Amino acid sequence: MEGSDVVWSIVRSLHRSAQVQRRGAAASEIGPVALGLLNLAAQGGVRPSVAAEELDVPPQSVTRAVAELEVLGWVRRVGDASDGRSYVIEATAAGRRERQRFQDELIARFSRHLAGWKPEEIRRFAGQLDSLVTSLASDLPVHPKPERKPNAWRTR
Repeated sequence: MEGSDVVWSIVRSLHRSAQVQRRGAAASEIGPVALGLLNLAAQGGVRPSVAAEELDVPPQSVTRAVAELEVLGWVRRVGDASDGRSYVIEATAAGRRERQRFQDELIARFSRHLAGWKPEEIRRFAGQLDSLVTSLASDLPVHPKPERKPNAWRTR
């Protein structure tokens, strides 16, 4: 393929960007899972299973993050009307403010790196990056979930 060195450079840059993002989230006061969960909850109620899938973490990580965020007063559990066995995680007003504070801080830090760019260059790059990420996300390999075996110790 023509330009394969350039394509490889894009792949490497995206990888480095993901590393920087992960390190930034890990350095937050609440950690990456709780931060991701707060972001999801601030966008609207989210079920724990959906949050675990979206964040690509085990369900127990979401359970721990919910407990941590509840102690801080940033989320609450609300019974799921469609499934009485589950709940929806919603951000509280304090949680939405905290998410906004984090977002504002991140935008300010990120904007410093775009200081020499023209507004049109930033808009064009944002659109191209969004298109690329959307295309990449639609092309992810699908791995079948492992078959769950019944627990031999449980009886009906």
